[in-house]
Amino acid sequence: MNPTQKQDTTTATPPADITPAVILRGAARYLDLHGWTQGVYYGLTDDTAFPAACAVGAISMAIYGNHRAVVSDGTEPDRADWRLLNRTKAVLVDFLDLADPPPWDTRDDYHGYPYTWNDRPSRTAEQVVTTLRAAADHYDRTHTPTGGVR
Repeated sequence: MNPTQKQDTTTATPPADITPAVILRGAARYLDLHGWTQGVYYGLTDDTAFPAACAVGAISMAIYGNHRAVVSDGTEPDRADWRLLNRTKAVLVDFLDLADPPPWDTRDDYHGYPYTWNDRPSRTAEQVVTTLRAAADHYDRTHTPTGGVR
């Protein structure tokens, strides 16, 4: 298909070499460039193609490239893009579980979701960006043969 033609986004298949670490770094860069928000996936206050986003919204933007894509709830496990989204969120959650001290006051405050972590009133954009990059580095250390970035 010619890249100038409208792409079919209903069957998106990310390239095989795109790992959760690549997506997490892309999400961090997205937040650096376009801003961070809490309480909503995207801060759609104007007609922008690249709105401010929460951590999960930025992960979604890194995968889909637009804010119109549905953020997965895991109900379509056969779609490679949704599997990558859920896998990336799981990598972030696993990293948060390993943090010392944990980035939440109590386990009840966290509930195992990156949304709660992102939306904590004391959370800052810098903390979110730093954590996304640290989670990507941790993934590379634990999932590549040499422990480095692919």
